[in-house]
Amino acid sequence: MHLRYLIYLTIISVSSTSVKLYIVFYSIYNSTVSKNPKTKRILVNLLIILFLTLGTLAAVQFAKGYRPDLQNKGLKGTGLLSVTSYPKSARVIINDLLTTVTDDKLYLSPANYNIKIEKDGFHPWVKAVPIKSELVSSADARLFPIITATTPLTFYQVLYAATNPDYNRIIYSLDNSPVETTNGLYIHTLQGNFLGSANVQIADNSRDWANSLLVWSPDSSQILAVFYDTVTTKDTKTKTSIQTEKITSAILLSTKGMNNVKTLADVTLRLPLIVSEWRDQYVKINQPILSLYPRYMTDILANKAINVYFSPDKEKVFYTPTIDIVLPENEIGKALPIINSTKEERSLIKDNTYIFDLKEGTNYQLPYSTKPTAEAKTLITSTSATPSASMNDLRQLKYQTEVYDTTNVSWYSNSRQIIVNNENGTNIADYDGLNLTNITYVRPQNGFVVSSSDGSKLIMLTNINQKPDNFNLISFDLK
Repeated sequence: MHLRYLIYLTIISVSSTSVKLYIVFYSIYNSTVSKNPKTKRILVNLLIILFLTLGTLAAVQFAKGYRPDLQNKGLKGTGLLSVTSYPKSARVIINDLLTTVTDDKLYLSPANYNIKIEKDGFHPWVKAVPIKSELVSSADARLFPIITATTPLTFYQVLYAATNPDYNRIIYSLDNSPVETTNGLYIHTLQGNFLGSANVQIADNSRDWANSLLVWSPDSSQILAVFYDTVTTKDTKTKTSIQTEKITSAILLSTKGMNNVKTLADVTLRLPLIVSEWRDQYVKINQPILSLYPRYMTDILANKAINVYFSPDKEKVFYTPTIDIVLPENEIGKALPIINSTKEERSLIKDNTYIFDLKEGTNYQLPYSTKPTAEAKTLITSTSATPSASMNDLRQLKYQTEVYDTTNVSWYSNSRQIIVNNENGTNIADYDGLNLTNITYVRPQNGFVVSSSDGSKLIMLTNINQKPDNFNLISFDLK
């Protein structure tokens, strides 16, 4: 008796079809079990098999998100919403109702939901997320503090700063130190340095580093310092002034320790060879990354766009097309069960900046990016048959990684956010352009701001509580 009731309750919760099966076994059981013990054993085994089969089917449907719908006497499909955040334990508000805290997973009926993730002391994160039956949607929020703690990394006066190609070291020129021998060029390591100081001096102040062109080598092992004069001449026909730059000297500095600048050989005559070798290295770096992208994007990034900068994980890229282009339909996104719900922009307009996501094939416009200027990067994808070393050639090497020289946006270290410099200071936004968040109203000098490797801080060349013309490297805590 108890076995029959258990089977009945299990079957009725699955489907009406299963109930019919139960009735068949029930009638056989009543008519034959009492007369034949062998039949009783067979029927019990069949009932056990039926029970296990139906239980498995019920478990599979439950795992897919189906739940009993008593009103319609059936099963109703649901979708899974995964809500995560950094930092954790943030409140999750769904359609204006406080629902849970991060990190958590929720089964929701298929619909569009307004998700808000908030935590005391941090800016909120908001997004509309569609939930689809049997699919997992995610809301992954990086929350940033409303008030950031600051720590000076340098004192006195930093005249110049630039990051290396891996964005884990900064070269800067220090001046106005009370001890003259401590003025000069330094390298600051952004990653943890347990064996010594994060600031290592590599050159004294015997040269005017701030007014030179400093270029990191692609492997970050050397820094090329180029000194030049600006010469003004007059065009006899148009009577206009023309400014040209003449290289006067150049030296190669090692980034591993202190350099004796006075004994370093001048490499001006070797500049064409150095430029050619470094271009070759960038070709070897860029070509494998480009090969990951669809062919139409490879053509755009290599030939029809400027200021092309790949994300740290190489799965996204922002770029500025030089002509109007219409991207093909998103075949990558079609093949995926669910993608980012933010509206795409596949009609590209010249001089606007966009982000392409390799994993989903999606393309978004960045409304916060400024129009390109004459200082623009061209992605190096091929070697030159006639090596040269003009100032423009040298600057192109510099622009390959030093994004702040060419645009007001740059990548945050997790590849899911971008750093934006504008009239309101320094901000961070999601890669699809949503959730623009102000970090500080302080504006960086020469646009220099970079994220630490773990994303726990922003390093900015700026002025806080000092004389108006006195700038230093300041760390802004984002934890």
